[in-house]
Amino acid sequence: MNSILLCAFLFLFFTSDKCWGKSHPKPDCGYPPSQWCRTLEIAVECGVQKQCMELYATRPDPSVPPVEVTVYYESLCPGCRSFMTEQLFPTWIMLRDIMRVHLVPYGNAKELSKENSFSCQHGEPECQANIIEACILNVTSYAAFPVIYCMVSSSDVIKAAPSVCILLSMLALHVLSPYTA
Repeated sequence: MNSILLCAFLFLFFTSDKCWGKSHPKPDCGYPPSQWCRTLEIAVECGVQKQCMELYATRPDPSVPPVEVTVYYESLCPGCRSFMTEQLFPTWIMLRDIMRVHLVPYGNAKELSKENSFSCQHGEPECQANIIEACILNVTSYAAFPVIYCMVSSSDVIKAAPSVCILLSMLALHVLSPYTA
């Protein structure tokens, strides 16, 4: 029994520097970490070229304009709401640094010129929701998408507009402000 404990102790003693408490060695290249990816030569000298390539692979090229997506939708249309909440908004969250979304809450609205009004496919409530969302787009411009997402993902688009959505969206704007479309 003692010989097993002795062997285990010796094994742990001689392998401990390889397994425990030893951090990865720091590159000794003479540059501060903030400069390691500044040039390929510095990255090679510091031994971090793989990490720098991975870093730059995930950053958008500032010379390439973002992808512009314009969506004409109906505020109360189940298909539009499903598309916006299940596909468009999650995609925008992931790609917001390379994607700009322009929302147009109009859909199948018809202008009734004789009556100086509009008719919407899903009735008068949809016209009201379209107007509210158009107003939000006009007032908040780049910050409207989180607000409209909040509205269309709620059970009642119109009731959601003035209350919780505005507050939640302001919080989202604070978090997403450099990335919002």
